[in-house]
Amino acid sequence: MYRKELQTLLLKNNFPNIFFLYGADNFQIELYANFIKKKWTYDENLKLFFEEYHFNQASDFLSGGSLFSNNKLLELKINKKIPAKELKTLVELCHNNQNNFFLLEFYDESSKQSDIEKIFGNNFARFFQPNNAKEGIELLAIKAKELNIEITQNALFMLFTNFNENLYLAASELNKFTNLTVSEQDIDQYCHSLSSGSFENFFELILKKLDFKNELEKIIENYNEIALLNYLSAAFYRLFKIAIYAKIYGKVDLKELLGYSPPPLIAQKLSQQAFSIKIEQYKNIFTLLLKSEHELKTNSKLAKKEFLISNLLELGRIIKI
Repeated sequence: MYRKELQTLLLKNNFPNIFFLYGADNFQIELYANFIKKKWTYDENLKLFFEEYHFNQASDFLSGGSLFSNNKLLELKINKKIPAKELKTLVELCHNNQNNFFLLEFYDESSKQSDIEKIFGNNFARFFQPNNAKEGIELLAIKAKELNIEITQNALFMLFTNFNENLYLAASELNKFTNLTVSEQDIDQYCHSLSSGSFENFFELILKKLDFKNELEKIIENYNEIALLNYLSAAFYRLFKIAIYAKIYGKVDLKELLGYSPPPLIAQKLSQQAFSIKIEQYKNIFTLLLKSEHELKTNSKLAKKEFLISNLLELGRIIKI
């Protein structure tokens, strides 16, 4: 099922005791994982994230008795496939005992997971990146409601665009305002993003094929590595959408592509930037950014700053080809 169907299912009293979440947007996976856990009543929770997963530990938790709990939740966050035999066993332990709950979150944006879907039956949801600003703002509104925040649509729009349409980062900013009323002025005063000022300068230097080493050093000193990669991915993806749309339809319609009409000067700038990159270059850029993010998330021994500098210098070389 997709997001809208999951939202409908969450409104019902009876929610299945197993569920699988995956897709192209980590923000939505985390958001709906929280909603699902609120539907379940459990006394004991075992969380195994990424390399922490061990089948024996997970199966023993679900199959073993306990003096302290009747209802148990196993939550797995993974970015590599678990053997099908192991997954089937964990699912079966929940089928045989309705007091067991199993939530699987798969953080790998690259492909459809049909084999895992079959193991979970109809109890799965696949997420996609928002198609436009309207969808992004709808998701931010859902997050705001979860945090009991009263916020205007204009403020949500400002937050979304300030963070370069990166849902994950924009939603993180909402945590500052839990249980509060928020205006556009509050967003302007308290939410400072990488996309304003320093990032824009940095991104323009890359696109103009100029030396960006000094700007890169400044940014890395002040911002999280994953956040920077997310900004870059979102910025390049926005340009790619413009370029591929023009290639297919022979025109540029930014309102249809972005969900809003930017001012004429910004629209012209976006189009120029989009067409300055070849389609093959976009492919190489996205491959590099995805591999970089995966390595940063999975290699605990990595010298992150040096690794990121090296890969972003490679990004510059890709642009110059």
